[in-house]
Amino acid sequence: MHDAIRQVKEELIANAQRAYEIGLQTGNGGNISGRVPGTDLIVIKASGRSFGETSLDSLVTVNLQGEVVEASDTGASRELVTHLTIYRQRPDVYGIFHTHSPWAIAYASFGAAIPSVTFHARAKLGHIPVLQVDNETTQAVADAVRDLLAAQPALQVFVQAQHGIFSLAQTITLACQNAELVEETAQIAWLVALGNHLFANPGSGDL
Repeated sequence: MHDAIRQVKEELIANAQRAYEIGLQTGNGGNISGRVPGTDLIVIKASGRSFGETSLDSLVTVNLQGEVVEASDTGASRELVTHLTIYRQRPDVYGIFHTHSPWAIAYASFGAAIPSVTFHARAKLGHIPVLQVDNETTQAVADAVRDLLAAQPALQVFVQAQHGIFSLAQTITLACQNAELVEETAQIAWLVALGNHLFANPGSGDL
């Protein structure tokens, strides 16, 4: 058991640090979690800790009911409720990655799904919906996520408006990679939209 938990923690640390190094998540925002195979245990980043400083001491282990099994130096991320909602509804998910990534948040601010403008995005991600949540309490967000997953049970990624990317995958590493791909896809979508405007209006510098 201890070996399985440690393996999840090490994968969380490696991917959190990569996300920080490439700028996918800055400051102490975002959160990452992983399910321990064959158990009802979830390991999640502690509240207020940067992805870049994620360590064995900054990870919290809880069960699917949210009861702390192994504490860290601070409490679990305040978005634990959303992570647990996803894990309870999607037994196929073993990694969740949530980042406040600017290109995706900017595109989602218009309320439209992010178009999968590349072959890679279409093959790996499929649909990238935007989740609008009027009431931003943790329970309201969790309820909205539950409803979204009930309507789209195979969903791999979505973007919460004004908040960021949620990536759900069979491994922590894949969840991280898919979050990177969402941010890349949002950036390309912005550039395509800009190009369409400029080429439709030759000589115009107005956006």
